[in-house]
Amino acid sequence: MALVDYSSSSSSHSDSENDEAPSAPPAKRRKRSPGSGTQPDVPSAPSSSESGLPPLPAAFHDLYASTVRHSVVDDPALHQGRKRLIPHVVGNWPSHLYIEWHPLADQHEKLVQLVCRVNEQIGSRVKLHSFLKSDLGAPLPLHISLSRPISLTTSNKDVFLDKISSALQASAVPQFSVSPKRLRWYKSPDSNRTFLILQVASSRTLSSAGTLSNPELMRLLNTCNDMVQSFNQPILYQTKGTDSADEAFHISIGWALDLPVDEESNKALSAFGDEEFQSLKSWEVSVPGVKVKIGNVVSHLPLSTGVASTTSSKGLSSSLFGL
Repeated sequence: MALVDYSSSSSSHSDSENDEAPSAPPAKRRKRSPGSGTQPDVPSAPSSSESGLPPLPAAFHDLYASTVRHSVVDDPALHQGRKRLIPHVVGNWPSHLYIEWHPLADQHEKLVQLVCRVNEQIGSRVKLHSFLKSDLGAPLPLHISLSRPISLTTSNKDVFLDKISSALQASAVPQFSVSPKRLRWYKSPDSNRTFLILQVASSRTLSSAGTLSNPELMRLLNTCNDMVQSFNQPILYQTKGTDSADEAFHISIGWALDLPVDEESNKALSAFGDEEFQSLKSWEVSVPGVKVKIGNVVSHLPLSTGVASTTSSKGLSSSLFGL
C-alpha cells in the first residue's frame, strides 16, 4: 500500500492552462553522453509544505534508523577514526535502549549554530564533528541513552524485547518532558572520543542546591539497568541502588577525537550562556516512550498516558516491519 496517494494532475499549471484541452505528454529526453553538452537542470522535489502532502508519521523514522553497513570488519577509516566498541560477531545483535528526539527546524538550526560556535572557539587542535546532520546534509534525530551498547544473541533477543516491554509498562512512568540546562564535555571511558553534550533536567529550573533533577529518567534507567543486567550485559552510569546518575543524562550533539578537557576547551562551553542560545533552556523535549534497537530493527515502547492502550508494543513493531 502506498504511503501517499498522489493526484494524477499537476499543480504547477495556471488556471487558464487547466481550462485548455490536455496535450500529449512530453517526450522523454535522451540521456546525453559525457561531453555532449550541458545537461538541463532537473527540478527538485517539492517539500511536504509546498506540495500539501501530510508529514510523515513518527513511526516512519524507525524503519530507516540504521545507516548502511560498509564493512563487518572494524575499519576506523570508514567512520572518521571511530572504533567499534563491540566487535561484530555473526549471530550477535548490537542493541541499545534510548529516548529519541527529532528537533524542530528552528531548534535544529540553533543547535547547528551552537556546535559551529564551539568548534570555532576550541581552535585548530582537533575537529569537532556534529551529530546533527548526515553525510548528505539531512537532519538527524538525537537521543538520550538508557543503556550502553549491548549485545544480544539470536536466541534471546526476542525474549529481551518482551521482557523490557513488560518491565517498562510495570514501571508506570508517565509521559514527560525534559529541557537542556547545561553544555558540557563528556570524555568516553571506553574510547578516545570526547562528546559535546547538553545535560537535561525534567524540572524547568535547577534545584536550590544547583543540581539537576531527573526522577522519571532515573526510574526508566533503573528499569533498563535491571533488565540488561539480568541478560549479563553492562549497566549504564551507576552502581545499582545509587542515584549518582541523576545528573548524567544528556543529549550528545558533537564529538572529537583526543580532545583534552582543559581550560581552553572548557572556555568554549561559555557560548551556551550567550543571549542567542538562552532559548535552549526553555525547550521541551517530550518523552513519549523508549526506543529499543536490536540490530537494524527499532521498536517503540510507549509510556503511560493515563489511558490503557489497546495496542501492544510488540504488535506495533510487527506491523511496521510486516512480521
